[in-house]
Formats: sequence, structure tokens, C-alpha cells
Amino acid sequence: MAQLPTHLARSMVLRHFPRVLRAGLDADGRNGAVAAGLVRDVAAIRSDLGSAAKLWLAAQSGATPPAPPIDGNRKSSRIVAMLRAVGIAVESRADREVDPGPDGLKALDAHAAAFDDGVVREIADALLLLGVSGAVQLEASRLALSAWNSIDRLPEVESTLRRLALLPPGDREFGEPIDPWAMDLDNLNAALTLAPRASGEPRPGTRQNSMLLAFATLSVEAHVLALGLSALSVGRVLPYYGDDSLAALARSVGQAETGEIERQATARQRARSAVSHAAQASRASPPREPEPVPEPRSEVAGPADEPVPPGHVVVCTRTPLTGAGKGQEVTRGYGHAIGKPLPLIATRDLSEVRRELLPEFPYAEAALDSVLGAFVGKPYAQCGPLVVAGPPGAGKSRFVRRLGEAMGLGVFRVDATNDGGASFGGTERRWFSSEPCRPFMAIARFSQANPILLVDEVDKAPTRSDYGRIWDSMLQALEPENAARFPDPCLQTDLDISWVSIVCTANDTAGMPGALLDRMRVVRFPAPAASDLDGLLPGLMRAMAAERGMDPRFLPPPDAVEREALARRWKGGSIRRLQRAVEGVLRARERGDRTALQ
Repeated sequence: MAQLPTHLARSMVLRHFPRVLRAGLDADGRNGAVAAGLVRDVAAIRSDLGSAAKLWLAAQSGATPPAPPIDGNRKSSRIVAMLRAVGIAVESRADREVDPGPDGLKALDAHAAAFDDGVVREIADALLLLGVSGAVQLEASRLALSAWNSIDRLPEVESTLRRLALLPPGDREFGEPIDPWAMDLDNLNAALTLAPRASGEPRPGTRQNSMLLAFATLSVEAHVLALGLSALSVGRVLPYYGDDSLAALARSVGQAETGEIERQATARQRARSAVSHAAQASRASPPREPEPVPEPRSEVAGPADEPVPPGHVVVCTRTPLTGAGKGQEVTRGYGHAIGKPLPLIATRDLSEVRRELLPEFPYAEAALDSVLGAFVGKPYAQCGPLVVAGPPGAGKSRFVRRLGEAMGLGVFRVDATNDGGASFGGTERRWFSSEPCRPFMAIARFSQANPILLVDEVDKAPTRSDYGRIWDSMLQALEPENAARFPDPCLQTDLDISWVSIVCTANDTAGMPGALLDRMRVVRFPAPAASDLDGLLPGLMRAMAAERGMDPRFLPPPDAVEREALARRWKGGSIRRLQRAVEGVLRARERGDRTALQ
């Protein structure tokens, strides 16, 4: 029997996988046969849902369908106009079973929720994997559970393939879970071509061999995909990734996470081989006098010392494994940041960063220039400790977050009002709830040696010292000399956290300890005035469009009447109050009620 090409065997096996795994593992992505099949499947349920799915896929590829004219004789709302702009025909609410919404994918979700249709929900999840993500963590949280549920159906897929004689008969029972890490893919093909089995059962044909190898490979890739989605759902990111599908990003993150598993498995395999060779050598050689047993030494976690490439820093060299399994327990989830060089993000062109942020914060030009000045002349993005102080609602926390995004740095937020005592500096390993210090958690979260650590509302931190105060635990991290050798009580080793930029926000620094303020530079962040209204509205409209999952083009800026209504209701000050006023204007716009703006 002829052997099948690898790509053909893979395609034949993949077509039997659940839709979510099919979309996540298909190499052709949104332009392949899997995407076209999803559109056909949902169109068979409802034709308008098929059109919505097709238009959504076209939008992910960059194609924008022309907007048909709006019937002037009909009193259409703004929502109806947006639906027609993306090519979804709308007659009336009575003529539709479910309002498809401005996004084709939301139409599928609405139908699945209204009719409890699991098939449509599965198709919507598969389509979401093929799209370019706008909110990676939120969408990955939804898809991770769907991917793991689909993996639970792989034994059923295997049973179907065996019934179709696409796989050789096996000893596995239906419903038995598949262990992907027990599959040795490198040696599987060679093992399948060995002599007949000892029981006399004939060796399977080469076509079945190809299909079995394809199924084993796809099973491993499915677990890697689900692992990547789970990692993305808890904030794991890569330093750099392109504008690709969510499935491609999840596969990349999953491969990065499984690298540590493969490294440990390889180390165990080598250790077993060494023990086996030593046992064979001892049996072949004459007995010798026993050598003295050396004193037990404390083991360490982390690889041997290696040259550190330029632009990288080893933040944590290694950690002592003290206690019965305690060393492995406290380092779980941080293995990728222990004993390995982590990249330093280079400083971007500060003039470009200023041009990007100034339109969003036109009232804080002096504060923006003062903060950017801390990065001047540094090859890698890092600034000294800062306190951004200003009145409530001025946008201080959003400013720090947008600064990190513009600089390409991850931003790890610590709520000073709710931080557990001195946990900022880490908790002792002897405690059950021990954790590393917050700067190292930020480094591990973003796999960067120089993220931004945002300590929000630092002036409102609890002042009781029963279990320590965050103000006291921050002092050592703010000194460059001490931060380069920060003693972490959980990892029980010195960390180099000197590249972490610690930026705090506060309303009033009068009540903060002098020792803390002595180590930080205070940047005054003003509140916007009424004259800044026109400069703030574009950024607010873009942020609200993102929260609603809409393209900003479908949320036009306020017209003259709406702008006048906002100017009457907001006289400067808190941006939160301005945001509530804009939300009220949008609600009146959606209802078509112009009188509410008077």
C-alpha cells in the first residue's frame, strides 16, 4: 500500500477534528478551505448568518465592502446605518430572528445565545481564532475553554478514524484521554516500520502509518494551541509578534511555554540513559572499592552559566531548592525567567512617542515632556522612580499605561490601596502563600527585563504596620544600588530589578513618607480645562468604540449640537465625568432623541 504524502495525510485527519481545533491548526488560516467550510456550515443554518460570517472574514483580510445607501423613507437608527455599512441587510426587527449587530461575529453569538445553539457557538469560536485579535486576553479567555473541550473529543475522533480504517487497530478504549507528552514523534515513524508484532498481528500498511503519524502530530499541536490560549488568557505575551491571526499567536505562545517542558523531559531522559549506561558498565567491569559518599549539597534551579547576549539581562540566576519540594513549588510559573537572559526593550524615538501621546493628553504637555525627559540618552527604555501627582480623574493611570504601550513596554499594575502589607518586596518562602516581589512578577509576566511597574494610588496605601507597609517595602527597590542586588525572600536569591521603571500615581503627596519621596521625582499632572474638550473627544470616542468592539469609523465624532451639549455639562476637571457625559450623548444618538441634548 503506497505511503501518503505528509500534507495529504494531515489534511485527511484534520477534517475529522472539531471545528475549533480545525481552525486553530489549519495552515491556510482565514483564506483556506476551513474558513470556507465554516461559512457554508453556518449558512446552512441561516443564510444571513453565513453572509455575516463571510463579511467578517473579508474584514479580517483587509477588505471593506461598500456601504449601500440608506432608505430615506424609513426612520433608521444609527445602529441600522452601521449594519448596512458593513453589508448586512436589515429590513425590520420583526423580520429578523436576531439582530446581527454591527459585527458579523456578534450576530453568530446572538443567535447562539437566543437559541442555545451549540453548533453556531462552536463556529463563532472557530471564526474568532481565524481573525486578528483586538483584545487578546479577553478573546483568549473565551477560546481556551472551547479548545480544551474540543481536545476532550479527540478520543472520539480517533475511534472514528479507526472505524474508517484510516488508522490501524489499537488497544486504546473509547473515551481514554490522550497524553500528548507521551508521544515520541521523532521515533514514531521508525517504530511503525518495524517487523510484525510479537503476537503475530500483521504490521499496519504504510498509508495507515502516515495517518497515525499525522493524528499524533495534530494531537500534540492541539494541546500546544490550547496551552497557548490559556497562557494568553492570564496575560502571557511575546516581546514581539506580527499582525497575524489569534490562532497563530496562540500557537507561538504555546510553543514558548512547552519549551520548558521539553527541556525538562530531555534532561530526565539523559539522566535515565546515564544511569543505564553506568549500570551496564558496572556489570561488565570487576567490582571496585566503594568511593566515599560526598556530603549532600543543596541543589539549584536554573541552567548552567551561559554567555549573555547583548541587549539582555539575567534577572534571576538560580534559586536554592530548600525544603521538600518547596523550591519547585515557588518557582512554578517563573521558570522562563530564571537562569535565562531576558531582552531589554530599546528606547523608541521619543519625538514619535510625543507626537502619539500629545493629542490624547493636550492639557498635560509639560508633564509629558518631563516624563519623556527621563528616557533621553538611554539606549534601553528605563526611567528613575516617578510619582505622577494630580487631582482625581485627571487621567494619570491611563497616561502611564499609554506611555508603556507607546514605548513598547509591558505595564504591571499594583493597587497600593489593596496590596497585602509588605508583599511588594516578596513574602518569605516558609509561608504557604509565598510570592516573589512585584518587580520580578512584572518581569516574568511580560518576559522583559525593563517593564513599567505602576503603583496606583500610592498615597492611599494602608498605614498600619502589623504586617508591614507597601511604603517600607518599596524603599529598597527604589535605590539603584540595592535594586541591582535585590534579595527576594521567596526565591532566596539576589535579583537584578534595576531596569524596572517604577512609576506611582497619587492625588496628594503631602501624606507620603519623606523617605519615600526622597527617592522619587514628583511630576505634576494637571486636570484638563473646558478649553481642552475638543482635544479630548477624539481619544475618548476611540476608546469607547474599542470597548464596544466597534470600528472607530462607525462612531463618528460629536456634531455641533452634541458638542454644545457636552460643553454645557462639562466645565473641565475629571475626565471620568466627561466620559459619562459622552456616554449619555451616545445613548441619545442611538435613540435618535435630539431633544434630550437640549
